[in-house]
Amino acid sequence: MEKSVDILDLNNNRITVYLEGFPIAFGNALRRLVLSDVPTMAIDYVYFYDNDTSVYDEIIAHRLGLLVLKSDEAIHKYDSPENCAGKSETDTSCYVQVVLEKELSNDTTNGIYVKASDLKFSDASVKPAYPDTPIVYLAPGQRIHLVAYARLGRGREHGKWSPASASILQYTTLVDVNGKNATDECIECVSYYKEVANSLKARENTTIEYKTNINTSGLRYCEESSCKDIIKVRYDSSKLLLTVESNGSLEPPQIILEASNSLDRRVEGLLEKIEKVSNT
Repeated sequence: MEKSVDILDLNNNRITVYLEGFPIAFGNALRRLVLSDVPTMAIDYVYFYDNDTSVYDEIIAHRLGLLVLKSDEAIHKYDSPENCAGKSETDTSCYVQVVLEKELSNDTTNGIYVKASDLKFSDASVKPAYPDTPIVYLAPGQRIHLVAYARLGRGREHGKWSPASASILQYTTLVDVNGKNATDECIECVSYYKEVANSLKARENTTIEYKTNINTSGLRYCEESSCKDIIKVRYDSSKLLLTVESNGSLEPPQIILEASNSLDRRVEGLLEKIEKVSNT
């Protein structure tokens, strides 16, 4: 079967890629690598100098680590997590410094929420994807001062480095329609699925292909109840839909590209090892 790739849907944080002629293992490998192997920036070390707030240092550090940081430029600018293993936080080829220093005087009327936008990064290209994310409440007379360090990491090390909030692989849905046997009860049952309902109304015998992420539970229910011998729901494993939802750290196409590059590197590494073994 001839292989083809197409982008069916692309918006601010989601992409759906259509893969035809590829084995399921290939699509599933991409799906897994999206979550586990695409590097992003995240805060990894936090040093506290002052913290008069009501929240423990450990909780604030945890919140900082889970902040989503824009990493589109960082993945090309900083060394890989593997190359940075064991290096000091002062190494600027691996780490970005993050400073937070905020204080309210005793005569201040109201407290404030310290937000992600209050963090100062040594690299302007690395910044919070959601600046209004609250970190801690600062009451009058309180002060917080900390220095943190962000680095590249991968989702397999910790979820905070995963660039995607969802990575889903689905088969393309096929619906065989026997319009000649259509009944009003069946048409009413599948009314949510306009293409199927219209084909039944037109008394057509056809096959409808859904290249979208649809919920087929309703179709399967109708197939087993009101539409017996009228519609048949099938799934084509040679036509796959890979949907990736970015958490904001990377653009969706960049996530797919980085996952593909990771798969290439892994295959090349495997081939090299096989060649070495065969030559010994």
